[in-house]
Amino acid sequence: MSRIKFRLPTAVIATLVGTAALSAAAQAAPIGAYTTKGAWSFVSAPKLHPPKLTTTTKTQRGLASGYFMTGVFKNLTINKPMIGQSGPLILDRNLQPVWFNPINVNALAANVRVQTYNGKPVLSWWQGAVSGTGATTSGEDVVVDQHYRHVATLKGADGWIISEHEMIISGPHAWVTSYKTVPMDLRRYGGSAHGAVLDSAVQEYDLATGKLLYTWDALNPGGKPNIPLSQSQYKAFPGLPWDAYHINSIQLTGHETFLVSMRNTWSAYLVNRLTGAIDWTLSGNPKVSTFALPSNARFHWQHDVELHPGNVVSVFDDACCGLKGVSGGKAQFATPNGPARGLVLKLDLTKHTGTMVSQYIRAKDFFVAFLGSTQLLPGGNVALSWGSTAFFSEVSSKGKVLFEAAWPTPDLNYRTYVQTWVGTPYFPPSGEVRNNHGKATVYASWDGATQVASWRVLAGSSASNLKAIASQDKTGFETTIPLTSAFKVYKVQALDSGRHVLGTSGAFPTNSSNSGLPGAY
Repeated sequence: MSRIKFRLPTAVIATLVGTAALSAAAQAAPIGAYTTKGAWSFVSAPKLHPPKLTTTTKTQRGLASGYFMTGVFKNLTINKPMIGQSGPLILDRNLQPVWFNPINVNALAANVRVQTYNGKPVLSWWQGAVSGTGATTSGEDVVVDQHYRHVATLKGADGWIISEHEMIISGPHAWVTSYKTVPMDLRRYGGSAHGAVLDSAVQEYDLATGKLLYTWDALNPGGKPNIPLSQSQYKAFPGLPWDAYHINSIQLTGHETFLVSMRNTWSAYLVNRLTGAIDWTLSGNPKVSTFALPSNARFHWQHDVELHPGNVVSVFDDACCGLKGVSGGKAQFATPNGPARGLVLKLDLTKHTGTMVSQYIRAKDFFVAFLGSTQLLPGGNVALSWGSTAFFSEVSSKGKVLFEAAWPTPDLNYRTYVQTWVGTPYFPPSGEVRNNHGKATVYASWDGATQVASWRVLAGSSASNLKAIASQDKTGFETTIPLTSAFKVYKVQALDSGRHVLGTSGAFPTNSSNSGLPGAY
């Protein structure tokens, strides 16, 4: 059993001891309203303002290879502007932006990951709006290729809203988590006669056409529920749609089955895609679990359940929180079941038992209200996103903290994956120059380019009369290159480690930018 030990004091989010706004629509400003104070600003890319993250402990050796794939989300219980823009964001191990695509201020971004489509690597992410209680009110999945060219945008069909929780590309299709509001008499569950249930579904779409191909939903209106409402651990209250299930992860497990996590039933279900039947249930509620779990292996309000070879299961165990009541239009959370943790279990499919292999706890009094993920990395490390708190980290298999980052409040992320990625933008590099007392400073960047090792500056009296005058190794997202004199016109060239030219900016005169940036998706 592994336990994470941190030097810094534990942070506990205010929502666990206070109240949360019920609807993002109640906010005076757009959901993605932001300030640039505390965010990055770049001379050569003036439209980009991703948030600045910081490390909370000294970074150790032994990190897995790859970038941090994340989306700039917001803690909607905090009524203040975001630090920086929302959008899909790739960070290097020094927390420098590698690629950032700001989205509309009326939306947030989440669940950025590398996938394969038509045999080639792509990036996918979700963007949309979420209420203060976690209900998705609008959403779509976006896919771009290695050159950041748009490949597809997927929206829900037949009244379903695609949520931020999962999007898996399999062949030409995409599997997503979706929600739909279904009217229902909920008096027997504590709700009203004219209540509604937020149904949760696993759906398969044709990614190219957007056609809905398959739906398996928990409520199954008009028939016997696939998951009885009685399994919900989340109370129904009059006047609120009842989020009885809250789907938050899908995994295609082969043999025409998929594993789906329902946060509010404390359960993950292995479902036969062809029949719709549930083959087995893994639950922190012993009354419904197919597997007998010892008390230290039981989880509550979980996210991101994944089955691995050898019948090993990883879970992010939020252990928090039920809805205790509603007062003054605000939700009141119940007491946490325990500290948040990354959890690894081992299942015995013959004996129908499970045991805890390891757990990764940030601190015994560290509570997470929602979100979160546990990613088992090649080589044994574990990447942990600490949900509704500001942190994500990477630890060794033994629990040694190798890295931890913190978002500026009120920013956070749903999940942060560690993945490898090679980006070769279709648009050119960006350059800008500033003059000061006869000397010039050139600024160079190339949003999303992962193979740039150094920069070369071309300058002269006109765009047709340029020569190389300086070069410098790349330093972070934007490289600053001081010159000893000034010229009328400039270009910058991005060079790889072999000093081959990867791309050349357009010509830019003194104090006039050439950003080369694509439009937001």
